[in-house]
Amino acid sequence: MQQIIRQCLQPKFCRPLFYFAVGVCSFGFMKDVSGIPSTWMPNDKVMHHLIFLGLMLLWQASYPTKTMLGVLGLVIYGGAVEIAQATFTNRMGDWWDWAADNSGILLALLLWVRLIAPYINRESALLK
Repeated sequence: MQQIIRQCLQPKFCRPLFYFAVGVCSFGFMKDVSGIPSTWMPNDKVMHHLIFLGLMLLWQASYPTKTMLGVLGLVIYGGAVEIAQATFTNRMGDWWDWAADNSGILLALLLWVRLIAPYINRESALLK
């Protein structure tokens, strides 16, 4: 099982998935959601948290020695999304969404350091 997980977390597989996920998320963040029933979507802050948790985990699997670049890039991306929502869509930019983004990034780092990296024996910038 560990071998399968190690193979799935190879950068050559995770990098395209990371960039695809950023594209899908960018589209979703800019889409008009007024027609979607509020009961369909969980709390907005939970969604932001989970999305950025996933993006940061994908970044770590893609670029395990470039952790701080990923953190900085995703923090800036999250802020840019909120500014773009407020500027170019009928959605409101919310700095609490940005805080939820950042909490997802931090939880992803904690999960990576404590659970994932030791399990797959992968070098990580956080483990040095």
